[in-house]
Amino acid sequence: MAIKEKKDRIDQPSRLKQALEADSKVLNVLILILSMALIILGVFLLNGTLEIKSTVPVIGSFPTAFSIIILVIGCVSLVYGMFPFAKAAFPELKRITWPTGKLFLMNTLKVFSFLIIFTLLYLMYDVLVSELISGILNIK
Repeated sequence: MAIKEKKDRIDQPSRLKQALEADSKVLNVLILILSMALIILGVFLLNGTLEIKSTVPVIGSFPTAFSIIILVIGCVSLVYGMFPFAKAAFPELKRITWPTGKLFLMNTLKVFSFLIIFTLLYLMYDVLVSELISGILNIK
């Protein structure tokens, strides 16, 4: 009977695994915020904006190594926090159909021509408004 009970416990997933796989949006947002704070702290320590005094035990002896460790932990936790949000997008990415080369080129040309036309329109508008204002105020 003891063997059967042990076998039943093996089939059940561990509580730690269940807690890690649980989709808790509040916890993930908190992890994202803390990871961004760690990344900013690591960058500030690396570029010299913040300094660690040499009297601090262990960390004061190796401030650059500590900064890199903080930065790596921040990046890893950022990926860990973003993964549940991005996980839903993976099945959708499999259904994407990409445009052909000709269609892609035509769409790119349309976008660039649109940008050029509106750039010229805004440039003409700027010149017109500048001339009107300088004419009204008699600025030469």
